[in-house]
Amino acid sequence: MEVLRGTLDLELLIRLVPELGLARGLTQSPYHHLDTLGHVLETVRCVRRELEDGSLGVRVPPGREEALLFAALVHDVAKPLTRGEVEGRVVFVAHDTLGARMVERVCLRLGAPAMLSDLARTLTHLHLKIGFMENPRTDYPPERIVRAAGPFCEELAVLSWADRLAARGPRLRKEHIERHRRLCARFIEVGRTLGPCREPDYEGLSSKLAHPPGAVVGAAASRLRILRAGGMEEEEAFGRVWSAAGVLHKEDR
Repeated sequence: MEVLRGTLDLELLIRLVPELGLARGLTQSPYHHLDTLGHVLETVRCVRRELEDGSLGVRVPPGREEALLFAALVHDVAKPLTRGEVEGRVVFVAHDTLGARMVERVCLRLGAPAMLSDLARTLTHLHLKIGFMENPRTDYPPERIVRAAGPFCEELAVLSWADRLAARGPRLRKEHIERHRRLCARFIEVGRTLGPCREPDYEGLSSKLAHPPGAVVGAAASRLRILRAGGMEEEEAFGRVWSAAGVLHKEDR
């Protein structure tokens, strides 16, 4: 994913992930100043700046920076398929959950290793959660987000922060930015208090799933972690993961 390190070549990125082409010219809410594709590219740039400047004080492990940049590239991949309007407001209902399923297939098509697939799918699924984690009606309080993110808490905080910084529409005020910085800092604190999280056993999971491609294993690890974080018993969660992995692997054949 060295392509994400230098000048962002739009046409090359669309060849890499053709789904991004649908985001070109797709307008968003007044909280955004760019179309969807422009917002995605700006999010990648904001992730790069955070990795360089460290304003949040995150600790992204060596070797995960490129996977994080790829997650930033695909985190809104489902927006073109979910765009709608409600009482004049632009909405993208469930673009996080549908996006996670789309990322599984993108990673499989690219032959991504398990870690990259796991990280990209996990962050796509969770990228909105930090912004709502203190809402009294949320079903994702910070502890649940930490369990769902597992070893990728620091990366999730970076993506969430970059996603907010990449949106500078007329409705977005300075206090919104400062509130989100506080939420990200709070999430990092909770993650470090509850951590460290054990690294995924991709080899063991691969064996249980009859050795599918690495991207399928990574997607399965992500799905299993998120289901367990929601309180699902391990046996039921693994049954769902087994079924989803079988469907994904079959599509690859």
